[in-house]
Amino acid sequence: MRKILCLAALLSVSACATGPGLQSRMAAYTGASAETLVKDLGVPDKQITLDGVQYFAYDQHHTLVSPGFYAFGGYSPFYDGPFYNAGFPPTVTEAGCETTFALRDNKVVSFTLRGNDCS
Repeated sequence: MRKILCLAALLSVSACATGPGLQSRMAAYTGASAETLVKDLGVPDKQITLDGVQYFAYDQHHTLVSPGFYAFGGYSPFYDGPFYNAGFPPTVTEAGCETTFALRDNKVVSFTLRGNDCS
């Protein structure tokens, strides 16, 4: 019985485990070629070459919409009269991350992450 409880506890903890973060997944491309980046990540959204260094930028952006909550009519003991459309309005949040790889001699030498959703 004790073994079953230990196994159940171990499985419940491992179910919460998540995969590697964006930082470690992108770090795996250090030393990779431009062809590998394009094959794995697609054509870059932006690309420029400055002083012999190529920069490939990949943008990932999405919009999160929270529908909000509305109460439609009623009476409140704290308000003298009916209230309508009380509650919380919808909210829209923009989230994204730009990953920029620096390539020298067709090999990734570094990368940077910029944005509010780079985890």
